[in-house]
Amino acid sequence: MKLRKVLGGVLSLLLVVGMIPAASAAEDAPEDSATSTVVMDAYTGQIIYEKNADEQRPIASITKIMTAYLAVEDMTLDDERLDETYTVSEHAANSDEGGTSLYLEAGDTVTFEVLLYGTMLRSGNDAAVALAEACADGDEDAFIEMMNAKAEELGMTNTHFSSTNGLVDEDNYSTARDMAVLAQVAMQNELFAKIVSTWYIEIGGYEIENHNNLLQLMDGCIGVKTGWTTLAGRTLVSCAERDGSKFIIVTLNDANDYEDHENLYDWAFENYPANVLCEEGEEVATFHIGNQDVPLLAASTLTASVASSSENPIQCSISLPSKVSGAVSKGEVAGTATYTVNGEVIGTVDLLYGAIVVN
Repeated sequence: MKLRKVLGGVLSLLLVVGMIPAASAAEDAPEDSATSTVVMDAYTGQIIYEKNADEQRPIASITKIMTAYLAVEDMTLDDERLDETYTVSEHAANSDEGGTSLYLEAGDTVTFEVLLYGTMLRSGNDAAVALAEACADGDEDAFIEMMNAKAEELGMTNTHFSSTNGLVDEDNYSTARDMAVLAQVAMQNELFAKIVSTWYIEIGGYEIENHNNLLQLMDGCIGVKTGWTTLAGRTLVSCAERDGSKFIIVTLNDANDYEDHENLYDWAFENYPANVLCEEGEEVATFHIGNQDVPLLAASTLTASVASSSENPIQCSISLPSKVSGAVSKGEVAGTATYTVNGEVIGTVDLLYGAIVVN
């Protein structure tokens, strides 16, 4: 659809991306056994189902999602730092306290990559501490400060970390909503996503199998982390994709977590199919500048798993300057396109000028 007229600084248009049957209401989501639950569209961050989503609870080993994400935040799949070696400290070696462990010993030399897989697959409490020390010059407390700073940056307002591995519940807590926010960001990192989707790996002399059985039990599961302590109960953050849709589910204190996640995914995929709102390079609108109609192109592909119908179509609001002075370069950001359903924002994308204009 093209626009031929600019109305002030903001113009809006109704863009029907696709007509699909209206989804079941969130109240129709299958019952689950968790104290807190969130189902999130992994593309947009939209919450399509929640229960006690903001209740602060101990989270056990899903704490390690933050530990590993911070460790790889600026790393790529083939990053040379993965092969860097570290000497395991006495503190890290003795930090499992009877929990799950990679069985590191003080003085062992291990690669950064081994520590990552040991943390996220084996859920090694010792590996998580060693990983944190590797990232913070041997100072686990400094790394914990980094964890809390990142949580604040991500808007995880009901979260506080006092541990890198989640083994100790005291003052280490979060919410289902906050952990979904973290998982959405973490899964956008290719290295993190690769690690948590791995079922089994032999690396650096270690044979490491993933504790997340949902990878084997459910079609489309691609991560992310399990947890358990006596106080927290079973905690699980998972991510799955099918037919272009992708969701994140978080359950806290759920004795039946695997089955609950499977049922919630089946419901989500059935009722919230993927909609490609726009594709990278697609002409979304036209901006009239001087005597020239300049195409406005989507800067990236935008997908949302959302229900719409003829009664509640997907709408697109275009925000552009009221006038443009001087030359306009091709590829320069012109404005934004914001997509909504029933008034709720489901995605925003930059619009780029598709031609050079000398105004």
